[in-house]
Amino acid sequence: MKFLVRLALVFIALTVSAMAADQSTEEPKSVCDESVYYGNKLYISIAEVHERVVSLSWPDPPPGARIEGNAVFQIKVALSGKVCSIESVGGHRLLLAVLTPEIKKWKFRPEMPFVGLVAVRYAGDPRFPESKGYQFL
Repeated sequence: MKFLVRLALVFIALTVSAMAADQSTEEPKSVCDESVYYGNKLYISIAEVHERVVSLSWPDPPPGARIEGNAVFQIKVALSGKVCSIESVGGHRLLLAVLTPEIKKWKFRPEMPFVGLVAVRYAGDPRFPESKGYQFL
């Protein structure tokens, strides 16, 4: 009888150690891994992207800012609410360059990961303070 108990304990110990070894070798999922989206609506409209923004900041006007133009980006936001991926879709090259690092810093509502578009218009001239600057489209 003692032999069977010892055999069962050894079997349990080996099983637990094998499970622990399997868990330790498993790579952590990337923040942008689509499998972390848990069935939430993945792609959302431009209007929904604007509604989910918690904090944003606009960059200084581009150098030689007598320009008008648009910039469109596709962003992927993780469960934490941080932008984990940004791709420029199109627009004024100077605006794309100036806005990309700033949009990476934006924060969105956590626990609501998504992929969406951000469209921005810039109309500015440093000589005229009434110029509109950056605006969402």
